[in-house]
Amino acid sequence: MKSDEIISELNNYLVSLDEIQSRFRRDRDGIHIGEGDDALFRQCVIELRDLCNDTLGPNPYANQILKEANEGVSNFSGTPSFKSVENIRVIVRALRTRLNRNPESIRMTSHHNHLQKRENIFVIHGHDEAKWRELKHLLIEQFQLNPIVLTEQPSAGCTTIIEKFEHYARTCSFAIALFTPDDQIRENDRFYLQARPNVIYEVGWFCGRLGREHVMLLLKEGTEIFSDFGGIIQSRFMNNVAEQILTIKRELAAAGVIDN
Repeated sequence: MKSDEIISELNNYLVSLDEIQSRFRRDRDGIHIGEGDDALFRQCVIELRDLCNDTLGPNPYANQILKEANEGVSNFSGTPSFKSVENIRVIVRALRTRLNRNPESIRMTSHHNHLQKRENIFVIHGHDEAKWRELKHLLIEQFQLNPIVLTEQPSAGCTTIIEKFEHYARTCSFAIALFTPDDQIRENDRFYLQARPNVIYEVGWFCGRLGREHVMLLLKEGTEIFSDFGGIIQSRFMNNVAEQILTIKRELAAAGVIDN
């Protein structure tokens, strides 16, 4: 990545941190992080750490960000404190200033030499936003992983959707695909429901790149699937993704993504 691209990403994280800080609420017990922002904050911390390490190599910024995130918690709830978010904003601004002044400090890597990170999990999804958000938060809160949802990522200089998909997909060590009943298909006199075409394409891409053992399918009841996917790990859920949390944990451990 070039210095202007990194600075652009840092600016995006600063916007996210500003929004998190603006949603802190005050009551008689103190100041508390906004509802749902704990997981978002921790995701920002993980991604900022990786961005620092990938672009600078060994550096103090990543360690300072983690230190603030781990130590700067509310005494009562154990959630991130207002001061912790503010201190991380200061660190990110300092890093941005350094890159503006000295862009040569960036450790250059080949465009094709993306670092595949064990904790990066690609979330393949269709139209059911509630389900992919549930899976995303589960991966963060239960397994301390970094879910990659394509719609939430910056363009990173990519001009097409497929370029953007491949850019982020190459950084992931595992993919979980949500098959939800988004499309109604008519075949002769039979109607059935299946996942969106992008879900099917992305599953095939990851199977080819990572191998079937690093791809998992989570199917909502009522969704049909091609017989070609018979050799891929599959689990069905009725209402909530969390119904399959033990299966998800087992498969992540088997693939070496998390420790047993």
